[in-house]
Amino acid sequence: MKLFLFILLQLGSPLEKFQQLLDTIQNDREISTGTVAASIRSTQSGLYKIQYNAGKSVNSASTLKLVSTATALSVLGPDYKFKTFIEYDGTLADSVLKGNVYIRGTGDPSLGSSRVGPDFQQLVSLFARQIKDFGIKRIEGYILGDGSVFPENTLADSWVWGDIGNYYGAGVSGLNVNENLYEIYFKPSRSLNSEAPITRISPAVPDITLISKVTTGERGSGDNVMVYNTPLSNTIVAEGTVPMGPASFVVKGSLPDPAYLLAHHVYLKFQELQGQVSNMALSWQQYKTRFRPSDKPRSPIFTYESLGLSILAQHCNFQSINLYADAFLKTVGYALNKDAGFDGSVKAVKKLWAQRGVDLQGFMMRDGSGLSPSGVLTANNLTDILFTMSTDGAFKDFYAGIPTVGVNGTVQGLAKGSKAAGNVRAKSGSIANTRAFSGYYTASNGELMAFTFIINRYADGADRKARKYLEDMIKLMVEI
Repeated sequence: MKLFLFILLQLGSPLEKFQQLLDTIQNDREISTGTVAASIRSTQSGLYKIQYNAGKSVNSASTLKLVSTATALSVLGPDYKFKTFIEYDGTLADSVLKGNVYIRGTGDPSLGSSRVGPDFQQLVSLFARQIKDFGIKRIEGYILGDGSVFPENTLADSWVWGDIGNYYGAGVSGLNVNENLYEIYFKPSRSLNSEAPITRISPAVPDITLISKVTTGERGSGDNVMVYNTPLSNTIVAEGTVPMGPASFVVKGSLPDPAYLLAHHVYLKFQELQGQVSNMALSWQQYKTRFRPSDKPRSPIFTYESLGLSILAQHCNFQSINLYADAFLKTVGYALNKDAGFDGSVKAVKKLWAQRGVDLQGFMMRDGSGLSPSGVLTANNLTDILFTMSTDGAFKDFYAGIPTVGVNGTVQGLAKGSKAAGNVRAKSGSIANTRAFSGYYTASNGELMAFTFIINRYADGADRKARKYLEDMIKLMVEI
């Protein structure tokens, strides 16, 4: 196969070589059961250089994050900042609050993330200190985590059960914290198949029962643990194996109720600061189920702002963070239609790009991250959105937020030493039996080109081959 590709790449024009390469890939025995889709379009002329199965709906995987980040930057603006509010209701006199303290989110996916600081513990300390410094020494009510700006159902209906509970399948709340994940520390045994007990959980998740069926696997076998739980559930189940060898091995799970977790830890820290609280912390949802909330007006204590959206979008695309992409999607839905549900937000996104002239035939978006296996699009859909985005006022920030092939992000190791390295900006995507890349590059004539390459539904065990084929496509396309 390598010899054949070498001979192939010596024949014809770059465009002819690329077409021949696509035919070769599609006819490969392990690829032929699926679809090879490719689309290349000039952002200057609008002409397509390549359309190969470009109108067939295929899985997008994480290349869909380009749609979510582009939409958010276009609608909200690169300088947009998420705000988290600390508020109170009732009356405050002589340092005693006869009412509740609220931590109200607006969907910030980076709140308490060590990527952008302050981290979880620093954030908790900051919030507790702000309450105390405001002059509140005793709260004769509750500290409540309020994520009600987004719907109570934090998950997309189309997500797979095996993903939910693991950190990459975390639900999206109006009050997210620590990227809605926690870490489980296991102690691998010295003998194969023996129990690997849990030594701690960080941050400590209140009121949960963690059932572990995790055992010790072969050395070097890596993380083979699946974590199962549903939003607001008190029971978490962990199954699988951790590798023999390390003294401690960490697995990440998704928080069942991030708003409650944050309120609980602020409650504990406030008490460490010699503050008093009459009641245990709750989430706003928990509070509503136990009491009949009043319509008391809330007064401000402190407002926390995230970094600018352009920075968060870059983290999203460089590290392929599902939570960020889905939070962007929901925030756009709320901004455009006051509907932050997954379905409502998807409708808002589709309407926006359709109004800008993008043909969305075959575009069936289910979330903002590409985690849903039922979410599909065509190669032309994605390329056309990238083409349209190239004239948007936020394009400079969007382009800068896409990883550079051979340099950084999830494509750092791709096409090293080739003409594509340092030239191509690309978001990678991978889910079961699908590999994809999409982004921009500068052609040999100086034109900025938008492209999308997807290999979908290939045979089991052909992941490396599919990725290698895509790398060959990226190396060759810069010659066109």
